[in-house]
Amino acid sequence: MTAENPDDEQMLLVVHKHPVSFLSEAAVTIVPGFIILTLLFLFRGSALTMADASIHALITLLVPLCFLVLWTILAVQWTNYYLDMLIVTDRHIFYLTQLNFAQRSVEQWNIQDVSHVSAYFGNILESFFNYGSLEIDAREEGSPVKVVGIPDPEYVAAVILKQDDRYGQLKETAEKQQELLKFVSHEVKGHLAKSKAAFAAIVEGDFGTVSDPLTSMAHQALADSQKGVDTVMSILDDPGPKQSTIHFEKKPFDLAATVRRIVEEFRPQIERKGLLLQTSIDPFCGIQGDEQKIERHVIRNLLDNALHYTPAGHIEVMLQNIEGVARLCVADTGIGMNAGDIEKLFTQGGRGEHSKEVNPDSTGYGLFVAKQVVDAHGGRIWASSNGASTGSRFFAEFPLG
Repeated sequence: MTAENPDDEQMLLVVHKHPVSFLSEAAVTIVPGFIILTLLFLFRGSALTMADASIHALITLLVPLCFLVLWTILAVQWTNYYLDMLIVTDRHIFYLTQLNFAQRSVEQWNIQDVSHVSAYFGNILESFFNYGSLEIDAREEGSPVKVVGIPDPEYVAAVILKQDDRYGQLKETAEKQQELLKFVSHEVKGHLAKSKAAFAAIVEGDFGTVSDPLTSMAHQALADSQKGVDTVMSILDDPGPKQSTIHFEKKPFDLAATVRRIVEEFRPQIERKGLLLQTSIDPFCGIQGDEQKIERHVIRNLLDNALHYTPAGHIEVMLQNIEGVARLCVADTGIGMNAGDIEKLFTQGGRGEHSKEVNPDSTGYGLFVAKQVVDAHGGRIWASSNGASTGSRFFAEFPLG
């Protein structure tokens, strides 16, 4: 039986213990229990000459008590048999055991962490009825975990190991694709850097005075080249399958100076669009962080979004020291957002309902990456808006120090 959960994890097997394993466990309880009960009945039926009345009364009390104990043990064994199960998916192994009536244990292994699975039969009874035990050896576990009473254990072990091999193949393919992507990105970065330098030379007048249309085109091309470089650098910053997190080089720097520099870089583009740029930046905001990544993924991203989604009006950039944090705010009079848009903003591929209509180049990943960077620095990022056509406000906070 197979099914898919909401995370696309495919269930491959749900294995309950073999019925014979329950019967063999129950026999260990039933046989001695009935022997004791039989002796009690025989002694209870004996003449009083063999025992006085007090002993006879005690035996009479022990008979129902023995029945109750025997029934309770069998009920626990049945509960354990019914509720214990092994679940195998294409990503995980779960082993659920019922410890008692009120306590349940769940053990989990990632498929990629399983190094070895052994299947074996403990006796002739297990071989005859084709059930046995599994030993699951995970790389991080101190010793193998034993799972008993599994029907057709060799088949279950084969399913687990097959998924482990499949994961290894997928991992190898992903690593090769990542290496290719890095190689191509480096090549593209080189070409974009050359184009950026050429357009910057035109803008700065290295080729003499040029016409206004050419100057305007060079400004736009320079901005587009910078965006391309930033996109490629985002790919190169991706840690890939061999690392768990992006590497940050955190050093003390003045966030206020960085914000002022980037704002001045954006000023020509903002003013060419006919927008008013307003700033309110504290003289100094010292923080500990990766200046390059905060600049590229947070400050530039917020300003670039404000520029794209504000057809008229103004953009305001504020940076303040507030209660131990440096709070950056980029506010605009643009298209605004509804509550549903705001909920999706900082998720993978999340963007506003009409964002593609305004900015066809939107990927929906800029703010997602920005959030990863802010979170890694112990800060927080959020947005607010009163609805469509009311503008937006984006905030990013970093601890001072």
